[in-house]
Amino acid sequence: MKTRNTFFLLLLAAALVLMACSNPAGDDDTGGGGNGDGIIWQNESNGTLTIINNTSKDMVIFQGQTPSTSNIIGGVQALSTKTFDISDDVDDFGIGGYLILRGMTKDEYDANKNNLSLAKIDYSAMATYGQGKKFRTEISPNWTGDFGYKVNNTGLIGMELRKNSPDGEKIGYLPRLAANYLLYADSQTQMVVFPVFVYYNKSNGQVTTLQATSVFAGVTVDPRSIGNPSSIQTYYFPSQDPWNNIKNSLTSPVAYMTITNNVTNQGARFTIAASRNLVAQNGYGAADGVASGETLTFELESTAGGTAQNLVCTLYQGAIQVPVRFESESTSPVIKNGYDYTITLSGSGEDASGYTAVITESATARDLSNEIESL
Repeated sequence: MKTRNTFFLLLLAAALVLMACSNPAGDDDTGGGGNGDGIIWQNESNGTLTIINNTSKDMVIFQGQTPSTSNIIGGVQALSTKTFDISDDVDDFGIGGYLILRGMTKDEYDANKNNLSLAKIDYSAMATYGQGKKFRTEISPNWTGDFGYKVNNTGLIGMELRKNSPDGEKIGYLPRLAANYLLYADSQTQMVVFPVFVYYNKSNGQVTTLQATSVFAGVTVDPRSIGNPSSIQTYYFPSQDPWNNIKNSLTSPVAYMTITNNVTNQGARFTIAASRNLVAQNGYGAADGVASGETLTFELESTAGGTAQNLVCTLYQGAIQVPVRFESESTSPVIKNGYDYTITLSGSGEDASGYTAVITESATARDLSNEIESL
């Protein structure tokens, strides 16, 4: 009997060892790999924030400008996607708002957990949140390499830095008046970086992107090896011009299009000429479409005076194409930068004639000066 009990105890111990070995960092919601850090790696199905990790490293994600063990919101395993439930990380989730995200590799976190100010921050972004408001962002391997450059935001609004054009790939996010912030690249290849001011106005739930016509030219950036700190260059946005001199010249570079899909049980895509799928402010739209019953906001580049835009909502994989029109009009709508537009897609059936996509224009353009002062 004693021999049999011993055999079963050995089997139980072996099973426990196998369970521990088969539980990677991404499956431990109490310790980030069993080290007691409380990092949640599992997908949170009821979450609204989705982060796609396209790097080969597990990433630890923090809320706020300065990472600390107290503001970890979770982790994303290498080459995977995770949805975060941040409803318990903010006080105003029901109202909505925005937060700054920072990310570092799990190895970097483990090496510097006693002093995270020494850790290399590979990822930064601004994300919006709120009940029923989804947001998606990506961690690119292009911006997690061994080369870097320092940037300063001399403005009073946070900004996204984008590669090669104002609509280019997002490199990172800078809070207002950020100084000597180190960004990374995977090579020393010279590139042009464009700053785009972006902020969230809690009074109306709007995300606004801004450009100053006199200073938003691209800045040529030369990344240097982080192993040689003295060689790292420093760049200023916007171009070292005093903020007060450009504040009054701020104009919106886009129109803001909010589309609601009222078609039952059918997703739609918001397109230019039924060929170019547009991406929503929250990272959704092009691949995912606008789900039935969903409302998403898109940014569309036009002009201050307005240009006709061939906007089309497509359904059933493009088999049905619904032109966007003002009420009682049959021509493409004239869209003006700075204005808010609402589009309501409705209808049913197997023919485009059974559907409408009615657009309306706000009475006035967004008052940027008032919104800036509300920060």
